[in-house]
Amino acid sequence: MANRSLIIRRQWRIILGLGGVCLATSVAPAQTNGDWTAPARASRKQNPIPVDAASITKGKELYLNGCLPCHGPSGRGDGPAAATLERNGVRIRPGNLADPKRWEETDGELFWKITEGNSPMPTWGLTLNDEQRWCIVNYIRTLAPKPPQTTR
Repeated sequence: MANRSLIIRRQWRIILGLGGVCLATSVAPAQTNGDWTAPARASRKQNPIPVDAASITKGKELYLNGCLPCHGPSGRGDGPAAATLERNGVRIRPGNLADPKRWEETDGELFWKITEGNSPMPTWGLTLNDEQRWCIVNYIRTLAPKPPQTTR
């Protein structure tokens, strides 16, 4: 775990050293319409990692090391690097992971977004294994209040 944590920290030092702009080889292409939607096949993907204290704790550790710089400690998109983020020369704000609307997305959609990235968000599929990314999904679910009508 210490090795992966070091890799993540190095990745963020590089990103932050570039003023929050990621190298094109480490991120997915920017979306032109501003709507970042996972493909249907990704949306249907089921989370194989049980939602329990262990997976949430692991997801939180990974989130704090990799996601917090942009998404912030509570997932509201207000991390220390958030003000420096741009896409195609336009300032952008990281997604608000604490928004209850996040429950409208399936675990598969969140997993796909973490895996693929979206400039300037890195492609975490290159750094984190499947289990780690699923644990982050489990942790992200703790950041947004669950709407009463949601059955997930």
